Formats: sequence, structure tokens, C-alpha cells
Amino acid sequence: MIDRDCQFPLYKHIGRHDCFRAVFVLFLLSLNGCTTYPQQSESLDYRARAETQTKGLIRVTAVVLSPQESEKSFGVPLAKKSVQPVWLEIENQNDKEMYLMALSIDPDYFAPSEVAWMFRSYQQDSLYDEDDMNNIVSPEDSIDMFLDKHVPVVIPPNSTVSGYVYTNLDPGGKAFAVELFGTRLVQTFDFVQAVPGFEADFMQVDFYQLYPPDEVRDLNLDELRQYLETLPCCVLGGDRKTAGDPLNLVIVGDGQHVLATLVRRNWDLTETMRQDTAWRTVASSFFGSQYRTSPVSPLYLFDRPQDFALQKSRASVNERNHLRLWLAPVTLEGKSVWVGQISRDIGVKLSSKTLVTHKIDPVIDEARLYITLDIAASETLRSIGYVKGVGSSDRDAPRFNYTKDPYYTDGLRAVLIFGEDRIPLDRIEYLSWEHATQKKKGKKKAGK
Repeated sequence: MIDRDCQFPLYKHIGRHDCFRAVFVLFLLSLNGCTTYPQQSESLDYRARAETQTKGLIRVTAVVLSPQESEKSFGVPLAKKSVQPVWLEIENQNDKEMYLMALSIDPDYFAPSEVAWMFRSYQQDSLYDEDDMNNIVSPEDSIDMFLDKHVPVVIPPNSTVSGYVYTNLDPGGKAFAVELFGTRLVQTFDFVQAVPGFEADFMQVDFYQLYPPDEVRDLNLDELRQYLETLPCCVLGGDRKTAGDPLNLVIVGDGQHVLATLVRRNWDLTETMRQDTAWRTVASSFFGSQYRTSPVSPLYLFDRPQDFALQKSRASVNERNHLRLWLAPVTLEGKSVWVGQISRDIGVKLSSKTLVTHKIDPVIDEARLYITLDIAASETLRSIGYVKGVGSSDRDAPRFNYTKDPYYTDGLRAVLIFGEDRIPLDRIEYLSWEHATQKKKGKKKAGK
């Protein structure tokens, strides 16, 4: 049984709606260890909401700056050049040096001199040292300022360092790993953080209250397979009665690790449905503009809408992969089980159910394959298996979702089990359950 008190440290100290709805409390559901968070501060000091994690003799504190915070700290609008500082404090209590793998935070991070060059044309009095607000930084000295503020790569024994990594701007939420290595030692810290002002849909969910701790069953692999095959074939549509898209995905893993992996693979969080986000979604669809965090419509499982959703869009919201996940009342060897539905939007259409809706790719197994390959490429996929789901269908006899889109499938659910360490492709374990097949064309019709 998981120690749910450790899973939800925020709910012991602060209200549900505080600290950006408990700053991704979702990801605390299934952590093996505890993560500590400070209470919300009225101060503009972003360090007051920094997240701290400890593993062994290493402690890492990190926080992502909002565009307003970065401009206040550096005196120039870094976000206008798509630069987003991440502040780190690293305490190394080992008796040997540790090294920061900066690429783990952003493989395309900006060098300090690169950022300085971006803002070379700004007025002399626009740049200043945040540690000394009276210290104006000349254009000639701005390289030194950005360099001095960059976090050191080498962390000496029994010491603490701090500073920034200049990353690429991400909307809403940001996921990154802080990987530290030394002689025969590697430690990785996964962070997923909301940027102030962003309201994700799952922030409306009280995850701690979804299931009483004594009702969450811990299963072995065989028991998990049996449980997954007893689930409904599909989600329910907006009327909560009509079967919708098939439940075709299961993810097993500690919440923070899973979500950090997905966001690092360019899956974006989704915002709540409000008037402003609804209008922005319409504008993105009509004008073909990008809106990476657009809301998704609710579908239902376990008598509730999705606990959270992620998406990977192209130029507009008309074309995107989108994923909905629900926390199940079971665990696998202490790790959370997320039941999901994934499909690919390929356009929009009129619908009698919702007036206008997305049209899904009828080859629905392609979306399932895509996320499987995506997670495998991240080197976090330990095991993969398939269990029975909606049942097979082909082009001659397709199934239909809530908005009457046809789809065909091998009818299986992919079960993706995350590992703790890096797992190359040739080390992935394939469970001897059901065998997935790629659906081909339907039967040839007479005369064809």
C-alpha cells in the first residue's frame, strides 16, 4: 500500500486552491519519496515557490520563472526572445565533485553570451544586477552578468551552488530533469512546474479525495492484466451514456516521473475551459494559429471527466494527438496506474452532438503506437504488453465514437510500464500477453 500521507504533503499545510492549486499535486500521487514545497508567498520573489527534492547526499531546489519574473530579475524581456530562466540551487554533501548535465534541463539551452547578444540593442539603463538593483550593467558588461548568473557546472564536495540555466520558453508548464553525475554516481531529479498565471484543467481535481487509501488495491502483473480486461470498452461521451473513444492505453509509473517524461517529449498540458480559452481555441482553428495548451472536451470514466489531459499539436488545434488519463483505484507494486484514451485529430467537422468537433484519424491504433514509440525513445519504458479492450473492427465494419466518427482497431490496450533508470531500446521487456497487429485495409468488395 502506498503511503498516501507522503503522496500529498501539500494538503496537510495549505488549501486546495492555494499555491497554483497545489502546484501540480497530481504528480505527487505516486512518488516513491517525499517532495517538499513552501507555502505560497505574497512576495514577488519566485524563490518562495521553489520546489526542493533530496536524494541521498544531494539536494536540488528549482523554480521556473514567468515572463514577468524574468524581466523583473534581469531588466529585459527575456520571454520576447523565447528565453525562460530556470533557477537552481544544488547542495552536494558528498566528499567528491559532482557535475551538472545542463542538457538534461534543456538540450537546446542558451549560452550566457548568446542571451547577452540578443539584448545588445537595449538601453544601457535597462539591464541591472538583481542582487544590487542600483548597479546598472553596461552593454559591454552584460555578457559577464549573464555568465555570472549561470549556474556552475562543477559542484565541489560539501558545497552549495546556485544560478540560472537559460532555457527555451514553454507555455504554461515546464518539465525538466536535473541530472548530476560523479564517479560511479548518477542522480536524476524530475521537475514538472506550472508557470504563474497558467490554470491547467487538473488543478480543479482533488486527487487526494478520489479514492480512500484503504480502497486502493496493490496488484501483481497477472492481477493487473485481469483488472484491465474488466474495464469498460470505451469512455462515455458528453451525455455520460453513449460510448465514445476506446480505452486503448494504460500507463504505470510514479506520477512525477511519467508526466515529466511526457512534457519533455513535447506533450503540452491543457488549460481549463473558460471564455478566453474557448475563444482562443476557435481562433486557432479558424486562422490556423498554434495554441499548444488548448482545452479539450470532457469524456468520462469512473463517473468523472478525465483527471488530466495532454496534447501534441501541429500548426493549429485542428491537427493534434491528444491524451486523456484517469487515475485507477489500483496500483502495480506500489506504482500508480493511469487508464487512458489516445487519438489523433486530423481536422474539424459539424456534429449533431456538439455542433462542431474534431475528426479523428480512423486508424486509431496509430496514435497508440505513436505514444509507445515516444516513451520508448525517452529511454524510460521498462515493459510493454497488450490486453483485451474494445475488440477488433475493420473498415468494412468500423466502430463509432461519440460524435459518430468511424474507427477501426485491433481492439487492444497498450500497457506501458515505466522504469526508474535509463532503459535503451534493446532492454525493453515485452510481456507475453496479447499480440498487437496493425490493421490493414478491409476486405475487398465485390467488383473491386
